[in-house]
Amino acid sequence: MYSGPVIDCDIHHARNTDAELIQYLSKGWREYVTDRGPARNVPLTVQDGFPNPHGFMRADTYPKHGGEPGSDYPTMRDQLLAASDLRRAILTFGDDSHVAGHHNPYFAAELARAMNDWSVERWLTQDPRLFSSIMVGSQLPDTAAAEVRRHAVNPRMVQVMLVDNPFNRGFGHPVFHPIYAAAEETGRPVAIHGGAGGWANPPSTGGGSVSTYFETHVLWPQALQTHLVSFIAHGVFEKYPGLRVVLIEGGSAWIPSLLWRFDTEYKGLRREVPWLKRLPSEYFAQHVWVTTQPLEIAPEKENVIDLLRSMHLEDRLVYSSDYPHWDADEIEYLSTRLPADWHRRIFFENACRLYEWNEKELERPKSGRPRDRRSALAGSVLRGPQPVPAPEGAALPRRGQRPPARSRAGLDGGR
Repeated sequence: MYSGPVIDCDIHHARNTDAELIQYLSKGWREYVTDRGPARNVPLTVQDGFPNPHGFMRADTYPKHGGEPGSDYPTMRDQLLAASDLRRAILTFGDDSHVAGHHNPYFAAELARAMNDWSVERWLTQDPRLFSSIMVGSQLPDTAAAEVRRHAVNPRMVQVMLVDNPFNRGFGHPVFHPIYAAAEETGRPVAIHGGAGGWANPPSTGGGSVSTYFETHVLWPQALQTHLVSFIAHGVFEKYPGLRVVLIEGGSAWIPSLLWRFDTEYKGLRREVPWLKRLPSEYFAQHVWVTTQPLEIAPEKENVIDLLRSMHLEDRLVYSSDYPHWDADEIEYLSTRLPADWHRRIFFENACRLYEWNEKELERPKSGRPRDRRSALAGSVLRGPQPVPAPEGAALPRRGQRPPARSRAGLDGGR
């Protein structure tokens, strides 16, 4: 098992109540949300996706005293932060990350501002290892760019987060460029989360909508493929040569075949994109990083490794646990799936390059390191995905309610 320094690039932190976020809204927007009579029909979170019948969170991540997974710092600290030689962890929000799915663009911009202030005050004050994403309401790109610049003075607000797609255009489209100008100017990477199309509004799947969460999860990388192609085809990296992008929670085994096709099509159709000066795969190799979770499971692990090695992805992958989601990948598990000579790069060095952090400074021994580096979540199998059907006739847990205890079941037999 890898036992060196670790940077976790995807941890979903959450709130328990609307009140936590409402207090960060300006006075007029607080009234807009709260003075609506008994119906209280202005939700803070967009919920237009597909429900997982077994829930989205690991049963063992619910805080003992109640509340949502990812909402309690002591629980997160004990289960995740203290379980490895973790030097830094990047918070990426929970359900609230779908802020760009709100139909009211002004409300979305205000929510994004409030979310960022909540993240700074409620989370970054808890632990110096915690860093946060900057959420933006991309419905108003200029306002979103201003929000990015507002956090330029805070070195712990480290990336610009895009999830939902308000314009139904690939994220490389010029309408989004003010956001990228601000990101490059402030030295923040742009993080694009898997499913970055809006779940069902608009669909994040090519060819049309699907009917189940099962289909959605199988096709989860499609939105990232669309946005990656869009970024390169629109010449975003030529226009903003200092921009860095990280693709979160969409797997990685699809990247080689997409880049092979991308390079081939460019050679035959480059007249249509005269602003491109290099092969698409070369832009990827310089500007794009990819999180490990979920690492694809093949009949033999070498099948995946050979694919990743074919495009030198060992230099572009950064570790992500995806805590506290049901399919979270732990260090112990990934250590068994990845070649040992890749470990340090993927768990530490590549993220230092992505976020332009001083590797030697972060590598210095810290006091108070945990004696046991085995994750508090780790069980008899190392793989995270584990939703098991509830007993027949059992009611599914409501939001905020702890589900019944479930046994762990790996998807690959621990291979």
